[in-house]
Amino acid sequence: MDDRTSRLESAVEHLQLTVQTLQQRLDAIEAKVGTAAGAVVDSLAQGPAAAPPNARPARTPKKDPYDPITMLSHVGRLLLVLAGGFFLRAMTDAGALAVPVGIGLAFAYAAVWLVMSHLAGGRGQEPNAVFHALAAALVAFPLSVEATTRFNVLTGLTGALAVSALSAGLLFVAWRRRLRALAWITVIGALPVSAALLIKTGVVVPFALYLIALGVATLWLSYAVDWWGARWLAAVAADIAVAGVTLRAFAAEPRDTPQAAMLLQLLLFVGYFGSIAYRTLVRGRDVSRFEVVQTVAVLAVSLGGAVFMWQAAHAVPAVLGVAALLVGATCYGVATAVVERRAEGALNFYFYTTLALVLVLAGFTIAVDSVWLGAVFACFGVLGAGLWSRLGRLFMLLHGAVYLVAAGIVSGALGYGLRTLVAGAEGPWRVPGAVMLLVLAATVLCAALAARRSLSSGDEVAVGTRFVITIVLVWLAAGSLIGLIAPLAGTQADRSVDPGVLATVSTGVLSMATLVIAWIGGRIRFREWGWLVYPLLVGIGLKLVTQDFKHSRPATLFIALALYGTALIVAPRLRRLDQKANAEAGA
Repeated sequence: MDDRTSRLESAVEHLQLTVQTLQQRLDAIEAKVGTAAGAVVDSLAQGPAAAPPNARPARTPKKDPYDPITMLSHVGRLLLVLAGGFFLRAMTDAGALAVPVGIGLAFAYAAVWLVMSHLAGGRGQEPNAVFHALAAALVAFPLSVEATTRFNVLTGLTGALAVSALSAGLLFVAWRRRLRALAWITVIGALPVSAALLIKTGVVVPFALYLIALGVATLWLSYAVDWWGARWLAAVAADIAVAGVTLRAFAAEPRDTPQAAMLLQLLLFVGYFGSIAYRTLVRGRDVSRFEVVQTVAVLAVSLGGAVFMWQAAHAVPAVLGVAALLVGATCYGVATAVVERRAEGALNFYFYTTLALVLVLAGFTIAVDSVWLGAVFACFGVLGAGLWSRLGRLFMLLHGAVYLVAAGIVSGALGYGLRTLVAGAEGPWRVPGAVMLLVLAATVLCAALAARRSLSSGDEVAVGTRFVITIVLVWLAAGSLIGLIAPLAGTQADRSVDPGVLATVSTGVLSMATLVIAWIGGRIRFREWGWLVYPLLVGIGLKLVTQDFKHSRPATLFIALALYGTALIVAPRLRRLDQKANAEAGA
């Protein structure tokens, strides 16, 4: 009984082991099957991207949009579009469509293709977008000319509005879809159409206004998407148009009013200068070559046109000059308070200070109609030299020299000095006036202030500017002294000066001036003065040959030769001693 029980227990244990073994094998099989099924499910869920690395799905070749066959297709489509435009033209010529209706349908036809260009650009189909826009331009631009000049449906003003609307639509699509070719299509199409309408209709002001708007629009387009080429053509056209209106306003038979010319000048200046100021001041960008060139052109057209109008008919109000002065003062303030404090604002700083200089000069020229304008500029010259001597800012010295030269020109002091030295003594003699003497005194003060600040060997611009001030001083001083002494020495009955006496007086003044210059040039801070010694000696010699020997008598010629000989002996020795002393001081 016990044996049977023990055998039964062993059989049960063996059966349990067998069942356990089968269970383990079944679990292993189920685990392998589950892993494989999960991989299949994952691969199906992930799609083609989860394919094995060695799998190479078939690729659809990308179509080249600039393929020759594709481009021929675009050209053919363009011709079909133009054929549709000529069909409308033929229907209008045949009388099937009334002229206003036919022209309206043609403009609508061009607008449809412009919309299609915008949609194609949104889908990334750049060639399609460009050709659709080109079709719209080829239909609408010539249609504007014919509707205005042949069918007389549009006037000069409405023709300008039609061209403006078309240009605005084309430039909007070019900007929105980033189509540079479309911007060129707009400018190249708009400029000749505007010129043709302007010439044939004789209406200039609306088209000049349109060209200003086109120029400013292309400028902002270049700021937005860095398209720099088209703005040059538009800017040149705008400048020429405004200059043309200014000339027409003061022709023998005026065709435009001075008020229209002044308005266009103001819009041209505000449009371009405001845009440039926004980019350089608000955005903090450096001024570009185009902006510099166009600023010069705008100043020449606007402020130069205002001065021309003032000289032609005194038609420019003083408020324009005051406005230029205010803008110039603002430019000085912006340059010194804002631009200069930026890390990379050197180019913009000199741009705004130079613009301020030009605006102040032009503003005073327009606003101040007086002989004392030279005195005003002379005061500005002294102010610039004084600020330079205290602060050492180079632009202050440069501007002081420019104001000083402007003072000499508008006061007539430089011209007076040239006449006394070259023109001779023909006609009644005129002594220098009070304004000339005031400018001379300001020049002396400028030279003294400019020399107060010591310079290093690398300050070539400052040295050259001080040399220019020295030349102006010598010029004005010699002319004024000759003008005061000559009538005292040899006035004739007709209030003229004897030519021989004048020649001797001028030789004596120049000889003594050479000695004084050689002596002053020995100071280290006045070394620029010494550079004039040898040029003066050569000039006096030429003057003796051409004037003194021709007009002087023996008595006066004796004095002239004695003074010149003294200058030839003493001046070079002074220069040599001064150079030796300066060399020893430097060592």
